[in-house]
Amino acid sequence: MYSLLDSTLKARTPIPIAQKKKRRTGSGNSTTTNNTFFQNEKTTTSSWYFENPSAVALGQSEFKRIWGNIPLEDNWRISTRTIISVAQNSPELTGDEDEDAKETEDKKAGKAEIQNVFNQIPKTEEQTFEALSKIEDAYFRLGDLYYIQLSEKENAGKSYLKLLDRFPESIHVPDVLYKLFLIQKEDNSTLANIYAERLKNEFPNSTYTRVMLNPDYLRETSVAAEKQKLLYKDIYENFSKGNLKIAQEKLSIALELGDTGFTPQLELFSILITGKTEDVTRYQFELSEFIKKYIDSPLVPYAEVLLASSKTHLENAEKSLGIRFIRSFDEPHYFVIVHLSKENISNVLTSEIDRLNNANPELKNLKTSNLILSDEYTLTYVVGLPDREFALAYRDNIDLELIKNRTLSSHKFDTFVITKDNFDIFYRTKGLDEYLAFFDRNY
Repeated sequence: MYSLLDSTLKARTPIPIAQKKKRRTGSGNSTTTNNTFFQNEKTTTSSWYFENPSAVALGQSEFKRIWGNIPLEDNWRISTRTIISVAQNSPELTGDEDEDAKETEDKKAGKAEIQNVFNQIPKTEEQTFEALSKIEDAYFRLGDLYYIQLSEKENAGKSYLKLLDRFPESIHVPDVLYKLFLIQKEDNSTLANIYAERLKNEFPNSTYTRVMLNPDYLRETSVAAEKQKLLYKDIYENFSKGNLKIAQEKLSIALELGDTGFTPQLELFSILITGKTEDVTRYQFELSEFIKKYIDSPLVPYAEVLLASSKTHLENAEKSLGIRFIRSFDEPHYFVIVHLSKENISNVLTSEIDRLNNANPELKNLKTSNLILSDEYTLTYVVGLPDREFALAYRDNIDLELIKNRTLSSHKFDTFVITKDNFDIFYRTKGLDEYLAFFDRNY
């Protein structure tokens, strides 16, 4: 009895902690067997989702059905590369098909935008001119915006300089040069002087040049202009009545008041009087000079109409009569050089002839000028040759000197001498071939 109870109590005696640790950390077949057993048990009976392959596979299948086959990335719910459809009771596009549809729409929209850009590219000369005019005007307006409204001189100067660099022939050049002069006047006097000199040399008759030279110009000329306008009324009335001498006298008084904004009007009226009192060649020449002098004036189109009408009238008159040069040679002559306008050598020729004339005391009183004959030809001519023999000898000498000149010898010229009366006929009719034939026959 005692032995049985003793053995029972002994079996229930707690195992010492040291022994528990020894069993737990010991090695042997029993430990390996137990670990394998627990691993197999977890694989087959675990309720945790990510250790259950069947549950994971089912979840993946359900995710693809709802969201589509999207790449693994952050914030996949708001990705713009997948269009989500959650309707479950009706047939629907998969994520890939919906994405393809959107991509097609994006491509169409992109192509339309590209085509719109291409449509705005200028393709003709007119479109190119219009586009460049807008760019030119934009540079000018941007500069004014910076300078006048925002008082940002540095940015204004950059815009103005871009305009001068890209559009050196712009109608805004005098205005821009004057504003660049004002911008640099206080900070950089050297640069300001450069702009001032360019303005004076290239645009001597510009209002901006006059204001730069005389800050009180506008105030002073406004008073003078009012006086000129009062005189203009009398000038016009006398001109209309045929009192040309009185009209010329009053016109001289008006012009003596100085240069004003009304001066071009007076000068053009003076040319109209010249057309009544002088020969037509002088009239056409002064109209041509007026157009070049006041290129920006609103009177220029009217002057161009007058010049074109005069030329057309004379050409028609000459054609109806035929070109007839006068056979009278005992009078002063001109020496004329005819050269191509596109070669742009008028100034070189004038300088060379003046040099030759100044080297000879007998020729110092001769005057050299340039005159446009047509779109193709320009005339350089010398006035003051006393007679036919002197003129022919002068021509031979100049021809020889031009051949010696390296700069001019490569150019082709026609040279001849001509009386003043025949020069008027020649210039009116533009009959170059006809006069050359006349010259060969008579000289």
